[in-house]
Amino acid sequence: MTAALKTRPAFGSHSSFAALQRVGTPRLARWVARLLLLCFMLSPVALGFVPWQQTLRGRGQVVAFAPTERKQVVTALVGGQVRKWHVVEGSKVKIGDAIADIDDNDPELSGRLDSQRKFLLSRKKAAEEEVAEQNRAVEAQEKAAAAAVGAAKANREAAALLVDVAKQSRKNAEFAVTFEQRRFEMFDKLFKDKQFGGLESELSRDEAKMRADRAATDVKRAEAEVKRADASLLTSDSLVLQADANGLSTVATTRRDLRRAEQNVFAVERELQEIDTRIEWFKARFVKAPCDGVVFRISADGQTGQFVKEGDELAVIVPDTTDRVVELMIDGVDAPLIAAHMEQTGRGPHVRLQFEGWPGVQFAGWPSVATGTFGGRVRQIDPTDDGNGRFRILVEPEEMFDGDRWPEGLYLRQGNQAVGWVFLNRVTLGYELWRQFNGFPPVVAPKPPDKKDGGKPPKVKPGG
Repeated sequence: MTAALKTRPAFGSHSSFAALQRVGTPRLARWVARLLLLCFMLSPVALGFVPWQQTLRGRGQVVAFAPTERKQVVTALVGGQVRKWHVVEGSKVKIGDAIADIDDNDPELSGRLDSQRKFLLSRKKAAEEEVAEQNRAVEAQEKAAAAAVGAAKANREAAALLVDVAKQSRKNAEFAVTFEQRRFEMFDKLFKDKQFGGLESELSRDEAKMRADRAATDVKRAEAEVKRADASLLTSDSLVLQADANGLSTVATTRRDLRRAEQNVFAVERELQEIDTRIEWFKARFVKAPCDGVVFRISADGQTGQFVKEGDELAVIVPDTTDRVVELMIDGVDAPLIAAHMEQTGRGPHVRLQFEGWPGVQFAGWPSVATGTFGGRVRQIDPTDDGNGRFRILVEPEEMFDGDRWPEGLYLRQGNQAVGWVFLNRVTLGYELWRQFNGFPPVVAPKPPDKKDGGKPPKVKPGG
């Protein structure tokens, strides 16, 4: 009888190797491994739809926005010897506080300037008194000229009245001549008439003749009086003109003296201003702080007795300011993208900042996950580069998340280094990877607006 032989696996479940069965991979572990492998294979596809924040990176430092609140260089306005220093590096100063005292090379200059100023003040006072006297003289001469002209005009009016009186007297004399002549003719006729036998005597006729002759003489006398009155009127007219001319000449002469006195005052004032300028310039030997701040560096040796020239740097002061910004240097390729984003949105893009000395973890694509960073917003971008193809942008504080408030100025000072990430658009991670692989820009710059006139200058016709 032949025995049937059956083949069995050496390591099956029915195997007698129990230890080998115990070290085998559990079925649950195999399922977990398959699931992890599947997730690993599907994760790139899933990550392609995860939102991503496009950013541009730049480095810079903290500065004050106003140029007057940045580092101020204190220079010597006059040359001389440094007599005393009032500050040291790190000293807190207020505007107007003394920085250093500089002695002039001429120790007697101050006394001479004061003496010259007192002398000029006395000259100015005398010149002003002379001007006041000349003003009074001008007023008196004007009044005298007006009075003289008024008197001459009054005389002229009287002469005109005498002319009228003389003319009236002449008319009366002419009337008397006519009357007396007719009377004489009548008496003569009555005396010579033979028919009536001489009604009038010869004596009466002669008397009438005498009166007629006297009347004729009175007419001539009246005519002479008229001419004399006319001559007197002409003389009065000339006296009026002469009085007016004399008054104008006298007033002009007095006014000329007044102008000379005023010019003397102006000359003294000019000399006084020059002395005051020299005195103020001399006072510049007391160097004072131009603003509130901290003495950053004393450029001179810091020793008394040192000689300095006009314009030499004495100290550098860092002003106190609360209007701080961060200037970031952006590559020339990225600068148009920021300008395009500002053109599209109407405001500066948000910026995440990491300051030197403040530890932070920045996730460029997910700003909400970043820790230790601070918020900002692009305030402006320079219209030209710094000479090396980089453009400067100024970033001001902006609180977008909790804790975005910048550190106090006591700790975050001007000059602190900073790294910034400028936010542009929010896209998917897949698009960002595709853009990076193809080298496309994050934002496409918009086209400039078309000009209505086509950008061509108007044509000008000759002679039009």
